Amino acid sequence: MMKLICLLLAATTVFAAKTSDITWLLHFDGTRSPQAQGWQPVGAASASATVVEGALRIRDTSTTEAAGFRASWTPDPARELVIEARARVESVSAGEGRLRIGQSEGAPAALWIGNGRFQEGLVLRPDRITNFLDRVVKMDARKKFHTYRLEILGNDMKVFVDGELKMRGEGAFWKAATSPEGFVQFGSTSAPYLGESHWASIRLGIRQAAAAPRKSKLRITVSESWDIPPAPGTRHTRPFVHDVGQGILLMSAAQGSDAWYEPYGVLKSTDQGRTWQPFDDLQLKTFGPQAFVRRPEGEILGVSRWTFRYALRGESPRFHFPHEDGVYLGMSYRFDPRAERFAMYENTVRVPKGMGFTIIFNRDIFDLGDGSVLASVYCPTVDGNGRRSFLLKSADGGKNWEHYSTLGEGPEPSVARLSATEFTALLRNNPPGPFLQTWSRDQGKTWSPPVSLEVGSVDPDMTLMSHGVLACSYGRPGSNLMFSLDGGRTWGHHTVITEERGFNYTAIREVRPGRLLYVHDAPRMRAVYVDVERVE
Repeated sequence: MMKLICLLLAATTVFAAKTSDITWLLHFDGTRSPQAQGWQPVGAASASATVVEGALRIRDTSTTEAAGFRASWTPDPARELVIEARARVESVSAGEGRLRIGQSEGAPAALWIGNGRFQEGLVLRPDRITNFLDRVVKMDARKKFHTYRLEILGNDMKVFVDGELKMRGEGAFWKAATSPEGFVQFGSTSAPYLGESHWASIRLGIRQAAAAPRKSKLRITVSESWDIPPAPGTRHTRPFVHDVGQGILLMSAAQGSDAWYEPYGVLKSTDQGRTWQPFDDLQLKTFGPQAFVRRPEGEILGVSRWTFRYALRGESPRFHFPHEDGVYLGMSYRFDPRAERFAMYENTVRVPKGMGFTIIFNRDIFDLGDGSVLASVYCPTVDGNGRRSFLLKSADGGKNWEHYSTLGEGPEPSVARLSATEFTALLRNNPPGPFLQTWSRDQGKTWSPPVSLEVGSVDPDMTLMSHGVLACSYGRPGSNLMFSLDGGRTWGHHTVITEERGFNYTAIREVRPGRLLYVHDAPRMRAVYVDVERVE
């Protein structure tokens, strides 16, 4: 017993040492009414909040009113901001909206902070915590109360859970403040969403920063955006951009409604993506080319996004099983060097048995220089509940593709070739969660066990820039960008291109040394230039 008491006292002493330099400005005690403690209700649904077993229970059952509480404080930009909340989330639901990784406009159970310059916060869901945009940590936030601690300095927002660092939060405190007032708000911070959360305590304080804000090693400049009009009579979303050399960019874009075998169209640019021309005879094509690569002889190889399996007589039309399990048919394209004319021919894809009804070519395709080509693909599993990503290899100009290696579980792979032998890949995580990253050091033949990043959602796109910076675009919610200075081992310099909503699929390519073309579809197809300068 005495030993246990000594350990508890030691832990208390350590905690006090960590917090003794903090000047606490705001407090909330969940055993009493927030109004009695100087907190103002936000939204009519806040009237239903009650104290239950030592914590304030906030039940938001309205899709038209928020249910939160807010208090103000005087910002001090020179100081580090510390917020602690002890909370538990019981449930969240979309109401009239759609729950994404974060909720940039508010969330059913959230802690929202503004310091007069920026505002962001922490979103609680039963199976994860996130910021209001792209950071996500999977955990059980429902069964018991946890102590969440946010440490905010500049644009960085670290997140600790029960004393353990869960989110580095580089660049996560990003959104420009809508008011010069400092504030903290908790509960349901947005009207359309529903939820129940329990808040035992909250406190906000400031302290002298232990270190100066980090110095950026990159200077990032984002241009004004411009529209990319669709082909007449079509609409387009979900861009996939390829630099095929000789000043030519080719873009494949979805022209359907996000369904299996939806049509795609192809556009071409010869002015670094400033203007685009629809490619004649390649609009609204179910088996139009998705990925493009220039071959050593000068011609351009294109491969259709979709492949299919023939159904046997008497089988359900929902599932397409061929006569030979593991064999799929698609289309390959051979373009002339100026990408003005093309010929198409059927290709055959062979993968391990037991895969789903289609193999989907994604965005990455590499000419290995030895007559062969690698391409990244993914497919649904037979039961339709999972996705798996592969590399395929062709040694005959895209007529036949063979399974080369398995990247991992998860769809929408992005593969970056870092050297002749080293590759890294990011995979989407289903259900939406943090991206999974894996590595190969033998030209893509074998891959390391995946690790989780702290950002995620849909369809990442990586490109290795000429000055050695690895760039990655990704989206939903928002259209975002991050960079790595060490070949993908660490990621930083997070930049939000837009928080507007659409499909939030993105694509990037370096169009001149140090300049990225960034294409996204929120709320329509648009592009910006992103100039990336190393300033180390």
